Amino acid sequence: MNHDLESALGELEDRAERSHRTGRAPLPVARIAARARARRRTRAALTIGGAAAAAVLVAGTAYGLLPDRSPAPPAISPSPSVTTQQPSPTPTPTVPAVLPAVLPTGDPARPYGTCGSLVDAPVTYPVDDRILARIAPDSASLPAGGHLVSGGEVERSTASETFVAFAVPVGGPRVAVVRDGVVVGTAGFYPATYDAMSSRSGNQGESTWYRGPLDLTVCDPGDDPAVTVGRPLPAGAYELRPWADVVTYGGADQAPAELAGGTLTFEQAAALDGAERATALGDPVSVTVTGEADEQLPLPGADAVLDRTTRAGRPACGAPAPATPVRTAMLDLQLTPAATTLPAGEALHATATVQYTGPGRLRAWGYYAVEYWIVRDGVVVGTTVQANDAFSVVDLGAGAPLLFTDEGRVLTSCVADSELPLTSGDPLPPGEYTVIPAWLLSGPTVWTPTETVLLQDPASGGYALTLGASFPVTLT
Repeated sequence: MNHDLESALGELEDRAERSHRTGRAPLPVARIAARARARRRTRAALTIGGAAAAAVLVAGTAYGLLPDRSPAPPAISPSPSVTTQQPSPTPTPTVPAVLPAVLPTGDPARPYGTCGSLVDAPVTYPVDDRILARIAPDSASLPAGGHLVSGGEVERSTASETFVAFAVPVGGPRVAVVRDGVVVGTAGFYPATYDAMSSRSGNQGESTWYRGPLDLTVCDPGDDPAVTVGRPLPAGAYELRPWADVVTYGGADQAPAELAGGTLTFEQAAALDGAERATALGDPVSVTVTGEADEQLPLPGADAVLDRTTRAGRPACGAPAPATPVRTAMLDLQLTPAATTLPAGEALHATATVQYTGPGRLRAWGYYAVEYWIVRDGVVVGTTVQANDAFSVVDLGAGAPLLFTDEGRVLTSCVADSELPLTSGDPLPPGEYTVIPAWLLSGPTVWTPTETVLLQDPASGGYALTLGASFPVTLT
């Protein structure tokens, strides 16, 4: 990742923050946003399920023997005994054995969290328990060579009531993978070399939630050629320990303005006035690796081609309904309603996932719930979208869906003369409707190892959205 990305992300945060705090309709923004923020930390848990099993059936061919109806041959004298040589058996192919991985050995002199360090190594900077590094895997196990889909963050601890202005890594937490008290693997959502810092003013309205697949491979201690660097970790039990180097500004009302662009490194952030270097730690998480593998599978989306042009337009009240689905920013929205027949004025409940399917990572300001546009006789007649600032930064890798659990929405009519399509708050009357699910986002930016791409025109303002497949609903 380069400074172009850092600048883009910093500008994205500044622009999105301004856009979501100004130009809004006079609705109860504070109350809606407070409710969203209180729930944000639990909404992104996701259970990735499903494994396909293949069976190979080997069938033998049966041959029938018919009776011989030809005349019997004349008798002949016995021939000398002849020994017939049996054909040599076909050798059974052998599968080369997977050589055991060689893990780093513990070195008490190594810094905390680095390859080959001990789990109880002292941290480089004092621990600040007001800031939490967190890792949240979707599963407690994975096959060797596979990926561990996880969520993560480095943010203010919900247990702390003390205000603190601070700076955290733009790339999210680092993860030390520990076995028998030794760090044998290191992981993260971004490369460890990327250490640009992002500002936090201390309130919980500013946060970034990461989702992505983590590689659990043997790390490089740098001084032991016997270690099988890059090999998938072998079968066994491991601990994932999240951590991050952070900077606090204890005497400030907010983090220094110099951090707003997202271009300062950790060292530069630590050189600002009032800065104190600190370490954020989190609770360890146990995972089990099963089986053995020689090679690590490539990351999901690694071979995908970035779609830079597909964009869903905002459905306008009173206008013809758009075709669906539309995968803006290569985001796939899947939704399952709990019921499609319900009384008018009663909330529609559903569970949904939003998954990035492109290369690299996607960062955007994302809405805290899935919303709906409602269509009748081919015309948009309603929406559930309200004007508020309940957006948070999400940073997504392919193969790691965001989960939106049962968040009820009453299907309401729309305001026809609003520049941004908004709900009127009035429940739709009984009838047959088509519902279009949508996830709202702002400033989607994709990072790949070679480029940074802003997928929303900054001049467009407001939000973008990705649309899922529509479905019928009957209001009674």
